[in-house]
Amino acid sequence: MSTPHDWDDEAGFEDDVLPDAPADEALDLPEDDQPQQLALTPDGSVLTLTGPGAGTVTRPPQPTRPVTTTPANPQQQGTVQTRLATRDEALDGQAPLLLVHRAYQKAQLLPRVLGSILAATGGQTRLGAVTPLPRSTKDSNTTWLASCAAASVRIADPMGFKLDPRIIPGEAPSPRSLGWWPYLASDPLNVADVLDAQRQVGANLLLSPGRGIDPGDPQTSLDRAFAEADQALSRLQSGERLGLNITLPRAWLSTPVLRDRLLDQLLDQEQFDIWYLRVQWPSTLRSTEQPVEEAMLQGYKRLAQLAADEERTLLLPQTGLTGWLQLGFGAAGFGSGLPGSDQAFKEPMGGGGGATPIERYFEPTLLHSVERTVHDVLRAGAGYVPCACPYCPALHAAPDWRPELAALHHLHWMGRLAADASSTGRGGPGGAVRRTVRSAISAAASQPLAGLSQPRHLAVWDRLL
Repeated sequence: MSTPHDWDDEAGFEDDVLPDAPADEALDLPEDDQPQQLALTPDGSVLTLTGPGAGTVTRPPQPTRPVTTTPANPQQQGTVQTRLATRDEALDGQAPLLLVHRAYQKAQLLPRVLGSILAATGGQTRLGAVTPLPRSTKDSNTTWLASCAAASVRIADPMGFKLDPRIIPGEAPSPRSLGWWPYLASDPLNVADVLDAQRQVGANLLLSPGRGIDPGDPQTSLDRAFAEADQALSRLQSGERLGLNITLPRAWLSTPVLRDRLLDQLLDQEQFDIWYLRVQWPSTLRSTEQPVEEAMLQGYKRLAQLAADEERTLLLPQTGLTGWLQLGFGAAGFGSGLPGSDQAFKEPMGGGGGATPIERYFEPTLLHSVERTVHDVLRAGAGYVPCACPYCPALHAAPDWRPELAALHHLHWMGRLAADASSTGRGGPGGAVRRTVRSAISAAASQPLAGLSQPRHLAVWDRLL
């Protein structure tokens, strides 16, 4: 990787393991003296969204009286602000679904940010939690998924594409991963074992194996992936749901003949109502940089439009802002996370090491992460509206840059932008996304942005919209 940084594309994400380690140091955020916000879960429990215990279910159901709390500050009183969506409600496409991917480090911070997103959006953004199954033990995966109490959808991605490094460049499963998850030791995969592995850690949306789809042998490769998904569908138990899991080189979206073959196959297979589709981007993209290859973006657009036309739920893991854009064309959800590698599924660059980490800050009005020095200039300008997310006050008060707070701010805003795309106003989600993008174009035009801080993707997005 080119920039070894905990909150960027760190080398650790190329390993097959997530350490089973105790929680890292606290964020040391200032105490929140505002009233706690709460949410009701589908089973009637109470989820704390803000304040002490944010992101956790800390109180039993209280069906006979209004829900209140007794926080550390006795003047606080918690109030129920929203209701957590059920799994099926989160997958019905009526509101955007943000999939939050488990980070290699500091994953214990994610339950809190999930709560902050629910509080900020009033439940307009529905949430999912995704753990890369082969990268850690059964207990570690189980514990983390269970900790994400604000997530209506819980996914344990089997990452079957790890067996296809010729198609999807990357590291093969390590001996340690194979010891934890033997299903990866056989090729072809045993579909029953793949499903059982996901069940064991508490996933409530199961995925088919997700093998890489070879553009050099398109029909054979597609047929194999769909046959494995059919096997998975036939093995579902009562109440379970399955996502058709497909992993593709970008040629499948950027090359018209391949794209048409893919869309035709998806259209013909009516038994799958959820598409979990991951596309590998080029390694040349910098962290948090959006792809500008128009042919590939047109492919995403066509895919999202087909999903909307056919009433299928399209989920785009590891796509960040580019996935958010697809909400305007008909996608139901997209994935993001703390490091750049959870915002973009890229080919490995190789080499790396020794590069100075680039300090970045996500500017919501620009739909882009700018260099810290540029952010400092913008923040000092007239008319700049400071971010009031739970992380920015501490970020800007610290004497040194705290990349973990900048990353949490970014992820928090992915949830807020998703809520903006849930608009039922003029033009629906497409109109909401279009207005947000064009506002960002105007904001960028009024600033002297250059280099990494220039949002080059906006002009391409504008043409697509």
